[in-house]
Amino acid sequence: MERTIHFIGAKYTKEEMFNAISKPSGLEEWWATKAEGINEEGETLFLTFDNLTTLKFKYDEIIPNDKLVLTCFDSFKSWDKTQLVFEIIEKDNQAFLTQTHQNINPHDIESLTYFSSKWTVYLLSLKQYLETGAGTPYPNETKLYHGD
Repeated sequence: MERTIHFIGAKYTKEEMFNAISKPSGLEEWWATKAEGINEEGETLFLTFDNLTTLKFKYDEIIPNDKLVLTCFDSFKSWDKTQLVFEIIEKDNQAFLTQTHQNINPHDIESLTYFSSKWTVYLLSLKQYLETGAGTPYPNETKLYHGD
């Protein structure tokens, strides 16, 4: 299976970054139109992208302020059974996030390249949210093409 890996840094603490990636209220600020769920291991997270879909994730692993693992289920074929791994370190007065999207079907080149490009857009939205208080979640994010 294939994966994409991305990296950002923001002048915020690990705790603030972790809250933005793990809590529904934080996810709505930079990624999804609406997020619902309880951020506890074994619980389900619902991410709604208006007029498109709702992605369902299971909180598989939570190490507060360090690591979050989410597995997608019952979703688009390209998303189903893929896993998101977020790892945070703090260095030089910044929180650094490494985000890995793994278990992507290696024969689905269109989704692999889309995920690779689109995660850049959303992680820059996360950085913008942390540093300015306003991200660009769906549907206001930068589009990769007309109809995206």
